Amino acid sequence: MRVLRAELERTRAEQWEGLRSNLAAHAAHDPVRSVAVVGNAPLAPDAARAQTVDAADLVIRVNAMALDGPGGAPTVGTACHAVLLSRATALTPWVLRDYRRRAYLVPQAGWVQYQPGDELGLLVKAEFWPPDLGAVPLPNAVVKARCVHALDPDAEPGSVIPTTGMTAIFLAHEMFPDADLVVTGFSFLDEPGQTSWSHHSGGHTKVNWQHRLDLEARLLRSWLDDGSLRHLP
Repeated sequence: MRVLRAELERTRAEQWEGLRSNLAAHAAHDPVRSVAVVGNAPLAPDAARAQTVDAADLVIRVNAMALDGPGGAPTVGTACHAVLLSRATALTPWVLRDYRRRAYLVPQAGWVQYQPGDELGLLVKAEFWPPDLGAVPLPNAVVKARCVHALDPDAEPGSVIPTTGMTAIFLAHEMFPDADLVVTGFSFLDEPGQTSWSHHSGGHTKVNWQHRLDLEARLLRSWLDDGSLRHLP
């Protein structure tokens, strides 16, 4: 049993490093000196914010992402090196734009079973995704379990599912601890009691009851307090 546990830990460490290397390989500079994680909460125009995002070596966006358009007021920037993408996300015009130049990481919670009669297994992509998207799964035991432990070490299994945005921040914080990390577009920081999301690209979606926004806001504020990340309002 002890040997099997050691082998399991070694395998998970290798998967973690593989994910980190994948992100670093898509960054504008390696080693990664700065990271920006951009959520999808509505934001007012701010040229300084957009410039800070676009200047980062690694820009990570999530789900129903948006980018600044030509001629529009600078707001969320235009750079995007990696996307954390739930299979059930809304498809905005920017999600798959220039997809061959980005890393796409899919949280395992977004997988679904094949239809009855098909070979048992899990889908890693949605039907409308390009066949060559090359999305890489984020295994629960390697990523989500670590994130849940950071949110609540005493959480019952299955009781807490980190949001895709929190998962993106967690990966950036833990994988690139020496980088200058900035986050923006995350409404749960100031509204942990919300029951629906408003998107910068428009529309609303319901907040899953297993998303503990209060825990996510608390963890994010602890990292703000210790100086390991900065928030761009």
